[in-house]
Amino acid sequence: MSEQESRIWHGSCHCGQVKFTVITVLDKVVQCNCSICSKKGVLHHRVKPEQFQLLQGQEALQLYQFDTKEAKHWFCRHCGIHPFSNPRAAPDMISINVRCLDDFELDMVKPEVIPFDGRNWEAAVAKLNQQLNL
Repeated sequence: MSEQESRIWHGSCHCGQVKFTVITVLDKVVQCNCSICSKKGVLHHRVKPEQFQLLQGQEALQLYQFDTKEAKHWFCRHCGIHPFSNPRAAPDMISINVRCLDDFELDMVKPEVIPFDGRNWEAAVAKLNQQLNL
């Protein structure tokens, strides 16, 4: 499979209460070093809302917000896994945690990993959006 092909990816939380699909080219992921992302081990991949479909589990999702409360961190209230968020840097988009994709293997797809200095968010966000071509 070419890394440049758009395809449907299937994702879920650990217990399977939350399931979703996303249609995207998984060529870039963002590894943030902020306190929440590093503790969760998240690898982010942003998509437009029309590329994302929540198949089940709306009632299982719990919202966590902190600091500016612009970002919406969604997690399963049953198993605690964080499958996606609405990021502060692009609140109108959805940031998929690619580690929650059931048919994704980091070692096989080998997307470009973009480091993001979330500990210094204000100084780093413009550079990140440029790297993601936003």
